[in-house]
Amino acid sequence: MSAPPISSAGITESAVAATAAGAVAGAASKQSVAQRRLQSLVDFVARQEPKLAWAIGDREDGSTVLLTDLASGWIPPHIEIPSGVQLLPPERRRGSLEHLLGETTETATWTPGHYLPPEKDVDPLPTSLRARQVPEIDELNWELTQATNWRDGLPRLAHTLTKVGAAGTGVLDSELDMLLEHLTASGHKVLTAYPDNVDADDVGNWQLLAAIEALLTKQKTALNYHFAWFQALSMATQGGAR
Repeated sequence: MSAPPISSAGITESAVAATAAGAVAGAASKQSVAQRRLQSLVDFVARQEPKLAWAIGDREDGSTVLLTDLASGWIPPHIEIPSGVQLLPPERRRGSLEHLLGETTETATWTPGHYLPPEKDVDPLPTSLRARQVPEIDELNWELTQATNWRDGLPRLAHTLTKVGAAGTGVLDSELDMLLEHLTASGHKVLTAYPDNVDADDVGNWQLLAAIEALLTKQKTALNYHFAWFQALSMATQGGAR
């Protein structure tokens, strides 16, 4: 007995179903690729600073935004930023990683204590200073000098080297090494207090020291970035910088 003929409606329904299934599979595959990309990016920065929580997300406009919930989204100086990633502009904010990230199409997060693939098992990522670009600050050297004058918690060396850097005169390698020691110690103090007991003044001192180091090493982009964040948060109330 021969099989009943397949109607044109049945063929159409089968084709529509196959097309829909293919579209779903394609969307899932695309989502998986985007998720893996974001995870590799967030793992890259978390590997550099595993004491902080990190988040990254793709937005509708195609941009990719990276942040931590330390100090409203400021990224510390020792973190290299992956190429093609954007950072939050300097502005006082509050909220969780998800709140700071805003509307996204895909996200990836990392929190201290979670697994990180060993560096030897992942491909290296290109980095760029472009993400730290912010509008230039008028009379930057003067503003930085004023900010460091009589600033509580800064070593005396910081005041001296700020004036040296603003004047454009040379600095001894030994002096720069000492400044880097203070910069490292300042960061350690903040990271040890993170996440619940971060002090806004300690963060401000870390940002100023990062700006001074950038001034002395002629890293204009980093100088603008760290000092712009200091200015944005300098009026923050006492009791934490998050």
